[in-house]
Amino acid sequence: EEFKEEIAIFASEFMRDGSAYILGAGTTTAKIAEVLGIEKTLLGVDVVKDGRLICRDASEEDLLRVIGEVGEAKIVVSPIGAQGFVLGRGSQQISPEVLRKVGPENLIIVATPHKLKETPRLLVDTGDCDLDETISGRRQVICGYRIAQLKEVSSSSKF
Repeated sequence: EEFKEEIAIFASEFMRDGSAYILGAGTTTAKIAEVLGIEKTLLGVDVVKDGRLICRDASEEDLLRVIGEVGEAKIVVSPIGAQGFVLGRGSQQISPEVLRKVGPENLIIVATPHKLKETPRLLVDTGDCDLDETISGRRQVICGYRIAQLKEVSSSSKF
């Protein structure tokens, strides 16, 4: 799909800032890895730094270790499934502890315009209500090459 390609090309450009990028599950993040020339675990979480895969199919422990080693990290996630979960439900490796260490401001959400249109709101369910509240609100979602739109992100405990 052309928008996945656009998102992936844009991501491959901003991902060369020296940070480690934790790539969540999904076909949009898999497209980013493909553009970088990396084989992504489709359902797993991988870590990329300077265009190289530094941790494949990472566990929570792996993520905490990598963040400790590299210092600067960001998380790239995409809504999974029809409900639109960006955290929790299938990405347990990206735990509350991982999110706190990275910082909610370093959470990058990517999604195609089609996915955003079909998903009334994006949901988070990290298992930590305070953190879910911090992440909630209107957030930018990258949906094309240098294109983003604001989308409501809500804690799933509210529904």
